Amino acid sequence: MKKTKVLLVMLLMSLVVTVSAMSPIRLRINGETLECFGNDTKLDVSLNVKFLKGVYCGSTSDLEEEEIFITQFKQSDNYVIAVLRADYDYYVVTYKSDGGIIDGALLLRKDDITCACDPTNPKGNKMSAGTPEIDLKENMVSVTRKYVTYVNVQDMGVETTERGSVTMEYEVDKSGIISKSKSGNKQHAVWNEEVPGRGNNSTDREKCQTLGDGMEVINFCTNPVSKENKDTPNKLESLLKKFNVMLNDFGDNMSMSSEGLYIVANCIGNLETQLEGMVLRNPQLWLSWLNKHPKSKCMETIKKSIGDDEDFKSALQQELKSLKDNKLRKAWEKRIK
Repeated sequence: MKKTKVLLVMLLMSLVVTVSAMSPIRLRINGETLECFGNDTKLDVSLNVKFLKGVYCGSTSDLEEEEIFITQFKQSDNYVIAVLRADYDYYVVTYKSDGGIIDGALLLRKDDITCACDPTNPKGNKMSAGTPEIDLKENMVSVTRKYVTYVNVQDMGVETTERGSVTMEYEVDKSGIISKSKSGNKQHAVWNEEVPGRGNNSTDREKCQTLGDGMEVINFCTNPVSKENKDTPNKLESLLKKFNVMLNDFGDNMSMSSEGLYIVANCIGNLETQLEGMVLRNPQLWLSWLNKHPKSKCMETIKKSIGDDEDFKSALQQELKSLKDNKLRKAWEKRIK
């Protein structure tokens, strides 16, 4: 009998713990009251635009169809900060409690660290992305990208790898504006060499050796929206030119490995995708700049996107309707007939 009572007590305690774990946290965010059950609280699709429009790097129609999850959140006196996952992309956004986005940034795209692999090694570098970590605090969020680079993959002798991590930190001020930490990215790596018949040599390093110019692509794409200004298109134009020069150099003198060629092409692809998203996110800024730079790499990319991607063309036509500059709107309506 006593044993039965003990079992019943244990069962009841288990049920209490289970119910407690399932109890939702009521969160007042962006003018909405949500019930959050731990991590990955799914937004109702009707709220997608309200929670990410202007931060999401893509079209409104794509955003409306995404599955959006709040994965982490913190409340402060002046704002609520949240990490949101849209497909495999992560964003950080600050909201007013009574409604409205204050600021936001793309934190990472799936496996985007691989575009940062140094393409210049003639013997070839090949990078594999690890599982990233996102840590949210009341006034800061950090993102750690992990990777393994297989070095000199075309050399069958020594097996060399670099296991590394790159951490970006974002600080949030009292008003909810997001800024990247002035201390810059933090790096750590373990360099490992295995020589057949001679054993293994492992070295800890504070700086990653196999990261290249592609880190500039990641840094550019993950800047907060509040930091976007009239110079932002110039920065993207400069990056596109830089990696296209590297691509052309490969064609001219074959100085780059096939792995390096893939990395450079990946960087260009990421920049072109980012450009399309930024044009749709802030059409006034970007379409005005493009109009003044008709022979730019950015304009070349957008013209190609209009011609090849019907979804992008349709999304751009929708964004044109909101332009207050009638002259600019008419100029672009002619371009995308």
